[in-house]
Amino acid sequence: MQSERAKLIDAYIKEHTDAKVNNWPLEIGGKKVIYPFYKIPIKEYLNFNINNGRFSMEKQQLEIDFNRNLDATNEEDEGIIKNLLLNIDKDKTQLLKEDIKSKGQIEPGVITHDGFVINGNRRMAVIMELHDEEPTGKWDSLEVIRLPSSISEKDLWRIEAGLQLSMGKVLDYHPVNELLKIKQGYKAGLKTKEIAAALYGRTEDWVKESLERLQLIDQFIIFFGRHGNYGLIKTYGLSEYFIDIQKSIIAASKKNNIKKREIQKRIIYAFTLIRAKILNKKNKSKTITHWDIRRLGKVFLDLYAKETFLENLSKKKNPKDVSPEVVIDDFQNSVEVLKNQADKDEPVKLINRALKALEIIDEESEHFKKEKVKSNMIKLSERVRYLEKILEIELGN
Repeated sequence: MQSERAKLIDAYIKEHTDAKVNNWPLEIGGKKVIYPFYKIPIKEYLNFNINNGRFSMEKQQLEIDFNRNLDATNEEDEGIIKNLLLNIDKDKTQLLKEDIKSKGQIEPGVITHDGFVINGNRRMAVIMELHDEEPTGKWDSLEVIRLPSSISEKDLWRIEAGLQLSMGKVLDYHPVNELLKIKQGYKAGLKTKEIAAALYGRTEDWVKESLERLQLIDQFIIFFGRHGNYGLIKTYGLSEYFIDIQKSIIAASKKNNIKKREIQKRIIYAFTLIRAKILNKKNKSKTITHWDIRRLGKVFLDLYAKETFLENLSKKKNPKDVSPEVVIDDFQNSVEVLKNQADKDEPVKLINRALKALEIIDEESEHFKKEKVKSNMIKLSERVRYLEKILEIELGN
């Protein structure tokens, strides 16, 4: 439908014959179309696209902070969105600013028929800042292709995704924003095969994996108690963790014919380990990296290592009831079990490792003077005596 803003843009283009700059190719639904592009005044006719995939996660975080939805047509919110765009990646923004200042706008942006910027939001923010610094009229407009009013929601997604998410063009996207953009296309009614086709260089399997990864992230932020807060993933650098859950836990479990219910348990335990990383962030000696999620996949495939990791988690109905420190300790112990399993045919190496561990125990510490230490020492002594007897038999002593 023709909005009031669309009618104003129509009138401006009609009255200003010099507004047309040139023509530019744009691909929609696999077909390349040549469109005219115009120099349109920003303040009077253009708005940021609040649903732009490039900053979806950051926008959602602001809405959580402000406890309201942002409105790109509101002057105050426009300023908030502008500052967001300028500060997402300050180094790249500064380079873009210097480039535009010295060369002008090299490539046109893309707007909807009624003036919402589909591609070029950060360029517009930079030009607006240049105008604030030099209000001479030089920086009051944006060069844009104006899409027809008949454009469908699916094609609108295809255009933005094709311009911003294709292989080689995705560097400016945070991985979570990329996933959210793919989900937006899926919700718009595009099939995974169609989404892959729009992204040039991506496969349908890649799209499916991406959608599944976002489901994992959604499950985690609910598990953590921050429903809808994708900023949590960016703040703690967790994107790789979910890739590793997919590859090292889910895929590995399926390969070993593990039942769905058990796989879901393993996912929750992985979430518990990631949660422990976040809550225990001040203790650098007990940190968890995405490599540890890969190791966790191996832990689940080894009976003794798995039992070690779940020693405390399996006793609680809610795994969040186990303290982060204990979760990390149990995981690190399970990794030690894996290491020892790998060396099971090298008894001298294992014994030396055990001796060194025993030698560094501080007998004066409060941690040593506990009943559990005593009971474990008894078990250790029994194991040593058992091995000694076997050696006596084997060696004939």
